[in-house]
Amino acid sequence: MSASRRIRFFAFCPILLALFLLLWGCSSEQPKQEPPPVPVKLVMAKAADAEHVLKAVGTVKASNSVTLQSQVTGQILRIHFLDGDRVEAGQVLYTIDPESYAFSAQGARADVGRDRAEAEQARKDYLRFKALYAQDAVSKDEYEQKKTAYESAQQAMEADLAQAGIAGRNLKLTKITSPIDGIAGSTKLDEGNLVTAEQSDLLVIKTVEPVDVLFSIPGRYLPLVRSHAVEESLTVYAAPNEWEREPSRGELTFVDNWINTATGMIDLKARFGNTAEQLWPGQFVQVTLVLGTLTGTFSIPAQAVQKGPDGTYVFVAEKSKAVMKTVKVDMRKDDNVIITKGLVDGDRVVVEGMFLLAPGTRVQEAKKADASAGGAS
Repeated sequence: MSASRRIRFFAFCPILLALFLLLWGCSSEQPKQEPPPVPVKLVMAKAADAEHVLKAVGTVKASNSVTLQSQVTGQILRIHFLDGDRVEAGQVLYTIDPESYAFSAQGARADVGRDRAEAEQARKDYLRFKALYAQDAVSKDEYEQKKTAYESAQQAMEADLAQAGIAGRNLKLTKITSPIDGIAGSTKLDEGNLVTAEQSDLLVIKTVEPVDVLFSIPGRYLPLVRSHAVEESLTVYAAPNEWEREPSRGELTFVDNWINTATGMIDLKARFGNTAEQLWPGQFVQVTLVLGTLTGTFSIPAQAVQKGPDGTYVFVAEKSKAVMKTVKVDMRKDDNVIITKGLVDGDRVVVEGMFLLAPGTRVQEAKKADASAGGAS
């Protein structure tokens, strides 16, 4: 190699070395970066007692409902209430024209007075002839005639007494009174209308203090209900849909004697004092039947629970990593669920962000993650 070529070769060596080092650095693998932790929202699981309940939809029913009918025929002279009024037992509600019934009662009393006088005279004749017959002063036929006349007069007087009683009763029935305490509905006939005895409906009265709530539960819960109902009065809560006030509290009073074969449901009834009149007949309500108390349970938001092939589970944060725990859900209560197995006191349960997790995923509580992000910006 000539001297000039040798000079050119050594001049290019640094360039070739630099190019080789650059290509080697680009071809070497960069170290993998660990993904950032998933921001999550956590709640602390705390063991507490919870009511064991069954939920149902019920219908409010008046504890007593009466449809009034007139027991006499006549014209309505006066209505003594307004539609929707509160009425009391014995309160006069309608007056049916009493005039003809007053005349009938007066005539019946007159008949009784006449028959009483005739019966008294017949009694005297009978006693006199009885004494004469004992002395053989009159024949047996005459004596028996007086005896028969006296008995007939007595029976006639008793018959007229019965008629007088009926007439007096009918006169009283011209004033129709309320048989119960309750709230009057709308009158079906107005003043001036003619009513027919035991055919014309006049009014429906319903008792709203107390009221009953009818509801149904699956028949499979019957043994559980009966086991509690035998020893204690089961508490029932009822509230109209979207009711924001405290629900009404009552007691279970009735369990039906059969399970509906078509639906598999059994009917129950609860009685509510309803002094605040929160419940109204015909209303649909959300019913909660309390079966007892569960100890050592955990109430967590329902959204935290997920379903998998092995059952229900939640994610909890342990040492900044997600851990899957299988749990047993007993029931739902409002927006929470009651967990009876799978959690321990102090578990930090993931309630937001759990859909991005897998076992072992790094997690960071959302408020801490936000603070870190704010400090870096």
